[in-house]
Amino acid sequence: MRKPGVVALPARVLVDLPNWLGDLVHALPALARLHQGNRGGETWALLPAAHAPLARVLGVHVVERPPDAGLRFGRTLRGRFDAVLTARHSTRAKLLVAGTGARLRLASRGRGAAALGLATFPVIRSRHQRHDLNAALHALGVAAVGDEPFLLPLPSRLAALGHRQRWLLADGCPAVAILPATRGANGKRYPMGGFAWVAAALAAAGVTPVVIVGPGEEAMAASLARSGGARVAPTAWPLAETAALLAACDAAVGNDSGLTHLAAVVGCPTVALFGPTEPARTAPVGPAVIVRAPSADGAGGPRSLHNLHPEDVLSAVEALLPQGCERTASEAGHQAQGAGAGTHAPTRTPR
Repeated sequence: MRKPGVVALPARVLVDLPNWLGDLVHALPALARLHQGNRGGETWALLPAAHAPLARVLGVHVVERPPDAGLRFGRTLRGRFDAVLTARHSTRAKLLVAGTGARLRLASRGRGAAALGLATFPVIRSRHQRHDLNAALHALGVAAVGDEPFLLPLPSRLAALGHRQRWLLADGCPAVAILPATRGANGKRYPMGGFAWVAAALAAAGVTPVVIVGPGEEAMAASLARSGGARVAPTAWPLAETAALLAACDAAVGNDSGLTHLAAVVGCPTVALFGPTEPARTAPVGPAVIVRAPSADGAGGPRSLHNLHPEDVLSAVEALLPQGCERTASEAGHQAQGAGAGTHAPTRTPR
């Protein structure tokens, strides 16, 4: 097994990025820092084809990674890069890095990395996920990522497209992106009844709720369109166009999910709803307001999003809206509650 080498920048560097959108967004500050520190070299991103537009916005080159790519795919990249770094922690990702034969191959500790002859770096999981690659950046002579908010600048053409899409969906009215989906069943999803209540209150106030979900989640969006009076963005749009629409919205509200992280990083005023997951680890890297669900007993126990009242969510959203919209949205919410609106919302408990 060849001993890991040393690479000085500028060089040809490939970064293997995560599969999940939220994890990818958390890795963008490190990718941007590496790209800046590698001026005069070539910085490449290896990631799924659907996510490639986000890396291109940063100005890096892209290699599209096929599903389940491992050692064999890594060998197709031999001779192309001086250094290869993976932001993923799976054994398959480390086999891919090993297969590239690059002079410097970097991976997090564990999952066979050392046995594969890779140079390893520690990941401090008590810190925010944006810092996971700091030790790898240090090995490449690049400054670590800080705690400051990170924004992904969109090209003017793409930003203009987002404003046009928003105008068409919202008929020129203020627009709030509703982001109700999240992958997995780990308690990160705010109840649909709560989202519907917030959407209905916004719609009654003349603020257009725009539901944005991914492919396969159309039924969820349709439900909010029926019960909350929301418009639905097409799921067939490329991710870059979805990012542009989010950037053009007046505010966004969603779970601890990829689209919520994307909304924050493109500069949309964002409310992120957190229940059992820990914001210290996975809060958006872009500027966002964090609303945490209360614990069931109010004494620091497990936090459930079922305990987060829609009024609290609406209050956080209306604070981000243009002046004048927030008052009418709040009034509409109270009117809907008093009239017994058709959406089911949690009963408020004394605090």
